Amino acid sequence: MPRFVTTAALFTVTAVPSVAQFFVTGLEPALMRDPAAVRAGEWWRLGTSLVVQDGGVFGTLFNLAFLAVLGYLAERSLGPGRCLLLYAAGAVAGQAAGMLFAQPGAGNSIALCGLAAGLAVASRPLLERSVGAFYAVTLLAYVLVPAGGTWGVLVMVAIAGLGFQLVAQRERLPWWAFPPVPALVGVALAALADLHGVALLGGMIAAWTLSAASPSTSRPTSPA
Repeated sequence: MPRFVTTAALFTVTAVPSVAQFFVTGLEPALMRDPAAVRAGEWWRLGTSLVVQDGGVFGTLFNLAFLAVLGYLAERSLGPGRCLLLYAAGAVAGQAAGMLFAQPGAGNSIALCGLAAGLAVASRPLLERSVGAFYAVTLLAYVLVPAGGTWGVLVMVAIAGLGFQLVAQRERLPWWAFPPVPALVGVALAALADLHGVALLGGMIAAWTLSAASPSTSRPTSPA
């Protein structure tokens, strides 16, 4: 069986409609999360809103790129079943928050929060842990920093660059330094009524559950 088939499947299912929305008029509004429409019976939007993006070209590329990276790392270190579970945990928590906060929208970034939190908490290799923490920092910059101008882009890149030091310096950091990053980002964003914060926390809960069920997967024995 081909390796990383789960990540490839998730990427394909997400990428095809995400790209198609730029050519098919009305596709994104028809599939996006609309709390009023969901309450009126269009519950399927909670699933379809994960395969279109509301962040334009940049947001689409951002989400698809991180889906490939986080999915690959999660499937490699945790296995396909846990990869899917974490992806679903972020999606469910994020969609629940979107309904609670009455926030319409679309994108798989909430599902990616589950993968990132899972990597930071439950994976063994330090590379996976550090990339999960890096995504949380990058997401914080993407959500909080206005990108509608040169300065906004520069600040966002600067914050992401600082976050990347978690990856670059991972061998100098203890294994337990990475889980607090998505936890702090999750609490901060949740306090601002941003659904990504709830998605990160949902992913962490799922990851802690996995770690409790299989303690050997949560503590690295050597740097990677």
